[in-house]
Amino acid sequence: MRTAFFSSDDISLDALEFLLASEEFRLACVVSNPDRPKGRGKKLSPNAVSAWALERGVELLRPEGGVGDATVARMRDIGVEAVIVMAYGSMLKNNVLEYGKYPCLNIHGSLLPKYRGASPVETAIALGDGETGLSLMRVVKKMDSGPVCDSIKIPIEKDDTVESLREKMRKASPLILERNLPSIKNGSAKFVEQDESLATYTRKLDKSDAAVDFSAGGKTICNRIRAFGFGILNWGTDALKVKDASFSACCGASRRAGTILDASPRGLRVACADGSVSFMSLQRPCARMMCAGDFFAGYKMEAGGVLKFSPYKSLLK
Repeated sequence: MRTAFFSSDDISLDALEFLLASEEFRLACVVSNPDRPKGRGKKLSPNAVSAWALERGVELLRPEGGVGDATVARMRDIGVEAVIVMAYGSMLKNNVLEYGKYPCLNIHGSLLPKYRGASPVETAIALGDGETGLSLMRVVKKMDSGPVCDSIKIPIEKDDTVESLREKMRKASPLILERNLPSIKNGSAKFVEQDESLATYTRKLDKSDAAVDFSAGGKTICNRIRAFGFGILNWGTDALKVKDASFSACCGASRRAGTILDASPRGLRVACADGSVSFMSLQRPCARMMCAGDFFAGYKMEAGGVLKFSPYKSLLK
Protein backbone atom coordinates (compact mmCIF):
# COMPACT_ATOMS: atom_id res chain seq x y z
CA MET A 1 0.00 0.00 0.00
CA ARG A 2 2.15 2.83 -1.31
CA THR A 3 1.06 6.19 0.09
CA ALA A 4 1.23 9.84 -0.91
CA PHE A 5 1.24 12.20 2.07
CA PHE A 6 -0.13 15.72 1.60
CA SER A 7 1.07 18.27 4.18
CA SER A 8 2.67 21.69 4.54
CA ASP A 9 3.03 21.86 8.32
CA ASP A 10 5.59 20.37 10.71
CA ILE A 11 2.79 18.95 12.87
CA SER A 12 2.80 16.02 10.43
CA LEU A 13 6.52 15.12 10.65
CA ASP A 14 6.09 12.20 13.07
CA ALA A 15 3.42 10.68 10.83
CA LEU A 16 5.80 11.03 7.90
CA GLU A 17 8.58 9.31 9.84
CA PHE A 18 6.19 6.44 10.63
CA LEU A 19 5.33 5.96 6.96
CA LEU A 20 8.95 6.26 5.88
CA ALA A 21 9.90 3.43 8.25
CA SER A 22 6.90 1.27 7.37
CA GLU A 23 7.24 -1.72 5.06
CA GLU A 24 3.49 -2.27 4.72
CA PHE A 25 2.47 1.36 4.12
CA ARG A 26 5.51 2.63 2.27
CA LEU A 27 5.78 6.37 1.65
CA ALA A 28 5.98 6.91 -2.11
CA CYS A 29 5.93 10.72 -2.24
CA VAL A 30 5.15 13.91 -0.35
CA VAL A 31 2.87 16.59 -1.79
CA SER A 32 3.29 20.05 -0.28
CA ASN A 33 2.70 23.70 -1.02
CA PRO A 34 5.23 25.55 -3.19
CA ASP A 35 8.14 27.40 -1.60
CA ARG A 36 7.24 30.79 -0.12
CA PRO A 37 9.25 33.96 0.55
CA LYS A 38 10.64 34.02 4.10
CA GLY A 39 12.72 36.33 6.27
CA ARG A 40 13.77 39.90 5.68
CA GLY A 41 15.28 39.05 2.32
CA LYS A 42 12.08 37.32 1.17
CA LYS A 43 14.10 34.42 -0.19
CA LEU A 44 12.07 31.50 -1.47
CA SER A 45 12.33 28.73 1.11
CA PRO A 46 10.73 25.30 1.53
CA ASN A 47 8.29 24.67 4.36
CA ALA A 48 9.19 22.18 7.08
CA VAL A 49 7.58 19.25 5.27
CA SER A 50 9.27 19.99 1.96
CA ALA A 51 12.61 20.35 3.77
CA TRP A 52 12.04 16.99 5.47
CA ALA A 53 11.36 15.26 2.14
CA LEU A 54 14.41 16.83 0.50
CA GLU A 55 16.67 15.79 3.37
CA ARG A 56 15.47 12.18 3.24
CA GLY A 57 15.40 11.78 -0.50
CA VAL A 58 11.62 11.28 -0.67
CA GLU A 59 10.04 12.37 -3.94
CA LEU A 60 8.53 15.81 -3.43
CA LEU A 61 5.73 17.34 -5.50
CA ARG A 62 4.96 21.04 -5.01
CA PRO A 63 2.18 21.92 -7.46
CA GLU A 64 1.29 25.57 -8.01
CA GLY A 65 -2.37 26.50 -7.88
CA GLY A 66 -3.65 23.22 -6.49
CA VAL A 67 -3.15 19.59 -7.37
CA GLY A 68 -3.64 19.25 -11.11
CA ASP A 69 -3.73 16.32 -13.49
CA ALA A 70 0.06 16.34 -13.96
CA THR A 71 0.60 15.75 -10.23
CA VAL A 72 -1.97 12.97 -10.15
CA ALA A 73 -0.38 11.38 -13.22
CA ARG A 74 3.02 11.39 -11.49
CA MET A 75 1.44 9.75 -8.43
CA ARG A 76 0.15 6.96 -10.67
CA ASP A 77 3.54 6.62 -12.37
CA ILE A 78 5.28 5.92 -9.05
CA GLY A 79 2.59 3.52 -7.87
CA VAL A 80 0.73 5.57 -5.26
CA GLU A 81 -2.27 3.60 -4.02
CA ALA A 82 -3.54 5.71 -1.10
CA VAL A 83 -3.64 9.39 -0.12
CA ILE A 84 -3.24 10.69 3.43
CA VAL A 85 -3.62 14.38 4.30
CA MET A 86 -2.64 16.34 7.39
CA ALA A 87 -2.53 20.16 7.46
CA TYR A 88 -1.97 20.50 3.72
CA GLY A 89 -3.51 23.97 3.56
CA SER A 90 -5.23 23.77 0.18
CA MET A 91 -8.57 22.41 -0.97
CA LEU A 92 -8.48 19.11 -2.84
CA LYS A 93 -10.43 18.34 -5.99
CA ASN A 94 -12.05 15.13 -7.22
CA ASN A 95 -8.84 14.01 -8.92
CA VAL A 96 -7.44 13.44 -5.41
CA LEU A 97 -10.61 12.70 -3.46
CA GLU A 98 -11.50 9.88 -5.83
CA TYR A 99 -7.97 8.60 -6.37
CA GLY A 100 -7.55 4.82 -6.22
CA LYS A 101 -9.57 2.22 -4.37
CA TYR A 102 -8.82 3.43 -0.84
CA PRO A 103 -10.58 6.39 0.82
CA CYS A 104 -8.71 9.68 0.84
CA LEU A 105 -7.80 10.09 4.52
CA ASN A 106 -7.31 13.20 6.62
CA ILE A 107 -5.86 13.52 10.14
CA HIS A 108 -7.68 16.49 11.66
CA GLY A 109 -6.67 18.24 14.87
CA SER A 110 -9.92 18.02 16.83
CA LEU A 111 -12.57 15.58 17.99
CA LEU A 112 -14.94 15.95 15.07
CA PRO A 113 -17.54 17.28 14.48
CA LYS A 114 -16.26 19.90 16.96
CA TYR A 115 -13.87 22.50 15.55
CA ARG A 116 -13.87 21.81 11.87
CA GLY A 117 -11.89 24.27 9.79
CA ALA A 118 -8.59 26.13 9.83
CA SER A 119 -7.66 26.69 13.49
CA PRO A 120 -8.87 23.81 15.70
CA VAL A 121 -5.75 23.65 17.90
CA GLU A 122 -5.63 27.37 18.73
CA THR A 123 -9.39 27.56 19.21
CA ALA A 124 -9.49 24.67 21.69
CA ILE A 125 -6.93 26.40 23.93
CA ALA A 126 -8.40 29.89 23.49
CA LEU A 127 -11.87 28.71 24.53
CA GLY A 128 -10.52 27.01 27.64
CA ASP A 129 -11.24 23.40 26.67
CA GLY A 130 -9.77 20.64 28.81
CA GLU A 131 -9.61 18.13 25.99
CA THR A 132 -9.14 17.89 22.26
CA GLY A 133 -7.78 15.18 19.97
CA LEU A 134 -7.09 13.82 16.51
CA SER A 135 -9.70 12.43 14.14
CA LEU A 136 -9.00 10.15 11.18
CA MET A 137 -11.67 10.81 8.56
CA ARG A 138 -12.47 10.27 4.91
CA VAL A 139 -12.15 13.50 2.96
CA VAL A 140 -15.26 14.78 1.18
CA LYS A 141 -15.92 18.08 -0.58
CA LYS A 142 -17.54 19.75 2.45
CA MET A 143 -15.02 21.09 4.99
CA ASP A 144 -13.97 18.37 7.49
CA SER A 145 -17.39 16.75 7.34
CA GLY A 146 -16.50 13.27 6.10
CA PRO A 147 -17.18 10.11 8.10
CA VAL A 148 -14.74 9.36 10.93
CA CYS A 149 -12.83 6.10 11.28
CA ASP A 150 -11.13 6.73 14.64
CA SER A 151 -10.17 9.42 17.12
CA ILE A 152 -7.59 9.88 19.87
CA LYS A 153 -8.35 12.07 22.87
CA ILE A 154 -5.62 14.46 24.02
CA PRO A 155 -5.83 16.38 27.32
CA ILE A 156 -5.20 20.12 27.37
CA GLU A 157 -3.33 21.00 30.56
CA LYS A 158 -3.60 24.44 32.16
CA ASP A 159 -0.04 25.27 31.11
CA ASP A 160 -0.32 23.94 27.56
CA THR A 161 0.51 26.41 24.81
CA VAL A 162 -0.16 26.09 21.11
CA GLU A 163 3.39 24.74 20.74
CA SER A 164 3.04 22.07 23.42
CA LEU A 165 -0.41 20.97 22.23
CA ARG A 166 0.78 20.73 18.65
CA GLU A 167 3.66 18.57 19.89
CA LYS A 168 1.16 16.22 21.57
CA MET A 169 -0.78 15.96 18.31
CA ARG A 170 2.40 15.41 16.34
CA LYS A 171 3.34 12.49 18.60
CA ALA A 172 -0.17 10.99 18.45
CA SER A 173 -0.47 11.07 14.65
CA PRO A 174 1.61 7.91 14.01
CA LEU A 175 -0.55 5.99 16.50
CA ILE A 176 -3.81 6.80 14.74
CA LEU A 177 -2.28 5.63 11.45
CA GLU A 178 -0.72 2.51 12.93
CA ARG A 179 -3.95 1.28 14.46
CA ASN A 180 -6.17 2.02 11.44
CA LEU A 181 -4.22 1.57 8.22
CA PRO A 182 -4.31 -2.26 8.40
CA SER A 183 -8.12 -2.31 8.53
CA ILE A 184 -8.34 0.34 5.81
CA LYS A 185 -6.06 -1.77 3.63
CA ASN A 186 -8.12 -4.95 4.10
CA GLY A 187 -11.45 -3.13 3.78
CA SER A 188 -12.76 -3.82 7.27
CA ALA A 189 -12.48 -0.24 8.62
CA LYS A 190 -15.74 1.34 9.75
CA PHE A 191 -16.39 5.01 8.95
CA VAL A 192 -19.16 6.66 10.98
CA GLU A 193 -20.98 9.73 9.70
CA GLN A 194 -20.61 12.86 11.82
CA ASP A 195 -23.57 14.36 13.67
CA GLU A 196 -24.12 17.60 11.77
CA SER A 197 -26.16 19.07 14.62
CA LEU A 198 -22.98 19.13 16.77
CA ALA A 199 -20.69 20.66 14.13
CA THR A 200 -18.78 23.87 14.86
CA TYR A 201 -16.41 25.68 12.51
CA THR A 202 -13.20 27.53 13.30
CA ARG A 203 -11.94 30.29 11.06
CA LYS A 204 -8.59 31.34 9.68
CA LEU A 205 -6.72 33.47 12.21
CA ASP A 206 -4.97 36.77 11.55
CA LYS A 207 -2.63 39.08 13.46
CA SER A 208 -5.51 41.08 14.93
CA ASP A 209 -6.63 38.02 16.93
CA ALA A 210 -3.55 38.38 19.15
CA ALA A 211 -4.55 41.91 20.26
CA VAL A 212 -5.53 41.78 23.95
CA ASP A 213 -9.09 42.78 24.85
CA PHE A 214 -9.05 43.97 28.48
CA SER A 215 -12.84 44.10 28.63
CA ALA A 216 -12.72 40.29 28.63
CA GLY A 217 -12.23 38.09 31.68
CA GLY A 218 -8.70 37.38 32.84
CA LYS A 219 -8.88 33.64 32.16
CA THR A 220 -10.03 34.33 28.61
CA ILE A 221 -7.10 36.69 28.05
CA CYS A 222 -4.60 34.16 29.41
CA ASN A 223 -6.11 31.34 27.34
CA ARG A 224 -5.87 33.36 24.14
CA ILE A 225 -2.24 34.25 24.80
CA ARG A 226 -1.48 30.54 25.34
CA ALA A 227 -3.33 29.78 22.12
CA PHE A 228 -1.61 32.34 19.90
CA GLY A 229 1.81 32.27 21.57
CA PHE A 230 1.70 35.95 22.56
CA GLY A 231 -0.58 38.95 22.94
CA ILE A 232 -0.29 42.43 21.43
CA LEU A 233 -0.73 45.67 23.41
CA ASN A 234 -0.82 49.19 21.99
CA TRP A 235 1.16 51.72 24.04
CA GLY A 236 1.53 55.06 22.33
CA THR A 237 2.76 54.30 18.84
CA ASP A 238 4.31 50.96 19.85
CA ALA A 239 2.74 47.54 19.41
CA LEU A 240 4.20 45.47 22.25
CA LYS A 241 4.18 41.68 22.35
CA VAL A 242 3.52 40.08 25.74
CA LYS A 243 3.78 36.49 27.04
CA ASP A 244 3.70 34.51 30.29
CA ALA A 245 0.34 35.86 31.42
CA SER A 246 -1.36 35.15 34.74
CA PHE A 247 -4.71 36.23 36.18
CA SER A 248 -5.61 37.58 39.61
CA ALA A 249 -9.18 38.19 40.73
CA CYS A 250 -8.23 40.00 43.92
CA CYS A 251 -7.42 43.41 42.44
CA GLY A 252 -8.12 45.50 39.40
CA ALA A 253 -11.82 44.69 38.96
CA SER A 254 -12.83 48.11 40.31
CA ARG A 255 -10.55 49.93 37.87
CA ARG A 256 -11.29 50.83 34.29
CA ALA A 257 -10.39 47.95 31.96
CA GLY A 258 -7.02 48.53 30.36
CA THR A 259 -5.65 50.61 33.25
CA ILE A 260 -1.98 49.92 33.98
CA LEU A 261 -1.70 48.96 37.66
CA ASP A 262 2.02 48.21 37.69
CA ALA A 263 4.89 48.42 35.20
CA SER A 264 8.02 47.23 36.95
CA PRO A 265 10.35 44.23 37.30
CA ARG A 266 7.36 42.55 38.98
CA GLY A 267 5.67 42.55 35.57
CA LEU A 268 3.12 44.55 33.63
CA ARG A 269 -0.21 44.31 35.49
CA VAL A 270 -3.33 45.60 33.77
CA ALA A 271 -6.96 45.78 34.92
CA CYS A 272 -9.42 43.55 33.07
CA ALA A 273 -13.13 42.78 33.40
CA ASP A 274 -12.89 40.66 36.55
CA GLY A 275 -9.49 41.42 38.06
CA SER A 276 -6.06 41.95 36.56
CA VAL A 277 -3.71 40.21 34.17
CA SER A 278 0.07 40.26 34.63
CA PHE A 279 2.62 39.76 31.85
CA MET A 280 6.13 38.67 32.80
CA SER A 281 7.70 38.76 29.30
CA LEU A 282 7.51 41.71 26.92
CA GLN A 283 8.92 42.70 23.53
CA ARG A 284 9.01 46.08 21.85
CA PRO A 285 9.19 46.47 18.04
CA CYS A 286 12.43 45.29 16.40
CA ALA A 287 13.73 43.86 19.69
CA ARG A 288 13.80 40.48 21.40
CA MET A 289 11.42 39.16 24.04
CA MET A 290 12.67 40.08 27.55
CA CYS A 291 11.74 39.33 31.13
CA ALA A 292 9.95 42.24 32.82
CA GLY A 293 13.03 43.24 34.81
CA ASP A 294 15.16 43.69 31.71
CA PHE A 295 12.36 45.22 29.67
CA PHE A 296 11.50 47.97 32.16
CA ALA A 297 15.17 48.77 32.70
CA GLY A 298 15.05 50.46 29.31
CA TYR A 299 11.37 51.10 28.55
CA LYS A 300 8.93 53.30 30.44
CA MET A 301 5.25 52.62 30.99
CA GLU A 302 3.35 54.55 33.62
CA ALA A 303 0.93 53.18 36.21
CA GLY A 304 -2.42 54.87 35.74
CA GLY A 305 -2.13 54.98 31.97
CA VAL A 306 -4.87 53.30 29.97
CA LEU A 307 -4.23 50.91 27.09
CA LYS A 308 -6.50 51.06 24.07
CA PHE A 309 -8.16 47.82 22.98
CA SER A 310 -10.90 46.39 20.80
CA PRO A 311 -13.34 43.55 21.56
CA TYR A 312 -12.25 40.04 20.72
CA LYS A 313 -13.73 38.57 17.55
CA SER A 314 -15.39 35.19 17.81
CA LEU A 315 -13.09 32.32 16.85
CA LEU A 316 -16.04 30.32 15.54
CA LYS A 317 -17.89 31.03 12.34
